[in-house]
Amino acid sequence: MFLKLLVSLCCVVPSGDTLDVATVSTQRNTAAAAPSPIQNITANEIERLGAIGLHEVINQFSGVSIKDYGGIGGLKTVSVRNMGASHTSVIYDGIAISDAQNGQVDISRFNLDDIASVSMSIGQEDDIFCSARHLTSAGTLRLESSHGTFKNGSTEVNSRMTLGSFGTYIPYITVKQKIGSRYSLKAAANGTFTKGDYPFKLRNGALTTLEERINSDVKTYGAEVDFNANWEDKGRLKAKVNFHSSERGLPGSVILYTQNAYERLWDRSVISNLMYDIALGEHWKLHADAGYTSSFNRHLNTDPIYPSPQDSRYTQNEYSLAARSLYEPSARWQIAVAQDLFCNTLASNIPECPFPVRLSSVSALSTKYESDRFKVSTSLVGTYITEELALGKAPSYRFKLSPMVAASWMIHQGIRLRASYKDGFRVPTFNDLYYARVGNVNLKPETARQANFGVTFSRTYDWGTADVTADTYYNFIKDKIVAVPTMFIWKMRNVDKVAMYGADISASAIWRACTWINLHLTANYSLQYALDITDPESKNYRHQIPYTPRHFGNGNIILETKWLNLSYRISASGKRYAKNQNIPSNEIPAYGDHSLSLNREFGFGKSHEYKIHVSLECLNLSDHNYEVIHFYPMPGRSYRITLKFKY
Repeated sequence: MFLKLLVSLCCVVPSGDTLDVATVSTQRNTAAAAPSPIQNITANEIERLGAIGLHEVINQFSGVSIKDYGGIGGLKTVSVRNMGASHTSVIYDGIAISDAQNGQVDISRFNLDDIASVSMSIGQEDDIFCSARHLTSAGTLRLESSHGTFKNGSTEVNSRMTLGSFGTYIPYITVKQKIGSRYSLKAAANGTFTKGDYPFKLRNGALTTLEERINSDVKTYGAEVDFNANWEDKGRLKAKVNFHSSERGLPGSVILYTQNAYERLWDRSVISNLMYDIALGEHWKLHADAGYTSSFNRHLNTDPIYPSPQDSRYTQNEYSLAARSLYEPSARWQIAVAQDLFCNTLASNIPECPFPVRLSSVSALSTKYESDRFKVSTSLVGTYITEELALGKAPSYRFKLSPMVAASWMIHQGIRLRASYKDGFRVPTFNDLYYARVGNVNLKPETARQANFGVTFSRTYDWGTADVTADTYYNFIKDKIVAVPTMFIWKMRNVDKVAMYGADISASAIWRACTWINLHLTANYSLQYALDITDPESKNYRHQIPYTPRHFGNGNIILETKWLNLSYRISASGKRYAKNQNIPSNEIPAYGDHSLSLNREFGFGKSHEYKIHVSLECLNLSDHNYEVIHFYPMPGRSYRITLKFKY
């Protein structure tokens, strides 16, 4: 009865033209059959939403939360089911984006232009032919870029300019060139520039004043070059080099009438990777890749509490080699073996820096069986890590075996049950281990245990498609790494135990009203209990952990016509707490963020090979300076206009 009610509600909603609908339906059916929760959004859907930031897209997923520190230049990290950003892998075109220094990836650095799809896996990915280290995380955010269709010739051009409130402009251009029948080249450049000086209302007791955010400016430059070679039976080669550079102010906390805005951050990184794939007959595939990543970070803090400015500079390097093989004994059965080797180094101008060198080996054995009604996949991952220090005593080596099992079963046409269990863990970051006076070389890795049980419904009808998923889960983190006060200073310790359980529900539908009107609807809701169970005698025992709302949801409605497309999206969060104790003084109020987008694409030329896409957006319609992080007000109402040219 519940499923019928949800489907009937969804039927009053979303779609695109016939080709788009067919594509979306296929992807959603694949996700519905996966043993673990997987969510996906394509480039067409992103364009319909009017989103230009990766965080705007991820906010449409269930069970996923974004930490946003406010301002245009505020850092943004992603966490699945509130397990922490360090438990989330970020994969860009098959390349693992890592940060051994603090373990968190700032997703604001990624540009959505030329992205073919964004997917989020909670637990295990459905594809077992993947890198070994991807299998150790609680969740995986995967970004895949488009490769070009070359329907109108050997050259494709895609350019975009976005103008927005607070002095914001975001240019982008990419050129794809086909070279003969076997080679192609892509070059792209982008930037983000903003003053970020948005107004906000400051409430101090009964008094409300209008203030202006400071130190929220951003200057970001990016460039990327891809080379692809397809030798058919002899394999495929791909080379990628990605460059990113930014300077930004870090908008500080707003307490009483003071904005603590003394920090600036510089980032510069180069990601390079060489990948080779080959199929050896019908049953065997091989992949090998080699990568090098270098990143430089400078953090300047001129807070007058320090006798002199704190100018910290860090340089990280990662060298990686990886190989994997997939063997298919039959059309229903797959076996995969993967091996990753990588080395991380950190250098800093801080006198206490021990210049660590971390060597890691991750091995994985996976298998998957799939029939018309049943799918099961298992994996066993072994991780070995050792470190060397130029100064001080290095921690002892670490070894961990992490099993996973997941299964789904179609009990009726379009209805599947799924269940999964996974062990994951994260190794202490360089900051956890070696940060001046705070680090602790005796830290153990965090162990995360994930269990999930759910039901999915996916059907295609004459009028469109309908999809519903409902998952319940239980997560437990042991040896959680936190900063704990000692007699004189804070120190990193393995002390916390956190139990997390809840439910994620999502519903979507595409309704083809007629040949020129389509309606899309998506809605997600998460119920989250994330409880501190460390010490039964403490005041915060079984209290909700900081920044975890009990209720969270989002949704969007997209109306497509042959004249104009209209998109409305909302994200809403219940109250949260900024500290461990759930008391009124630590409470952060609930909020809702509404956005509206109008867009239209125009075609020119004999076969419409030239296309111009125009989008107008109003963000945060209610003009509410809500807070995701305490004392970091978000921008109020703002506007964006985007012009895209495609050839």
